[in-house]
Amino acid sequence: MRTFRYLHSLWGRGLGDVYQGVNCHISMAKKREIFWFALTVFKNLPGLQDAFSKKGWETFRAYTVEESYEGTRVVRKEVPLVRSLLFVNCPIKELVDFKYQNNDWFMYYKDAEGKDPGPVKDSEMKAFMLVTSIKDGNLRVLGEDRPEYHQGDKVRVIAGPYKGAEGYVKRIRRSRELLVCVEGVTVVVVSQIPPEYLEKI
Repeated sequence: MRTFRYLHSLWGRGLGDVYQGVNCHISMAKKREIFWFALTVFKNLPGLQDAFSKKGWETFRAYTVEESYEGTRVVRKEVPLVRSLLFVNCPIKELVDFKYQNNDWFMYYKDAEGKDPGPVKDSEMKAFMLVTSIKDGNLRVLGEDRPEYHQGDKVRVIAGPYKGAEGYVKRIRRSRELLVCVEGVTVVVVSQIPPEYLEKI
């Protein structure tokens, strides 16, 4: 679903033009070296987070609250929203190097060409972190991202605890709900947002 391509056409260009294009590309790359990436972790997720922390990399893992009963008492317990999903904020080259040294520990979601890690869009990461940080019982995981989840009206929440989040309004089980997508990774659903809190974008 993602496309990350940089196409160069050198046919008929002078050497000076080539150098200028290369210098321009390098200059642009220097502006942004660190991105968010989505990982599926196979084992020892806390250990992986610790290893990333020692390298100075920020990580994010979404949690939700589950309720159970012990006799007549309600017990609330925080559990991972998606058990094996972890996000890390780091340079792409260093992530690839780390993966090479720890190949059986995790896999990263790749770009459209299926070769390199695919950066998560800033707007999607911001919205995902925002909605998953609120433990009000109105959030659930819909599953892996699919094209049909990107259809319908795209909106921004302009009021309430989810203010600033962006997503798509979709009718699910006779109710209109907000779908917040991390493209190619996962989708969460937020319910009970008043229509007047939403504006089309």
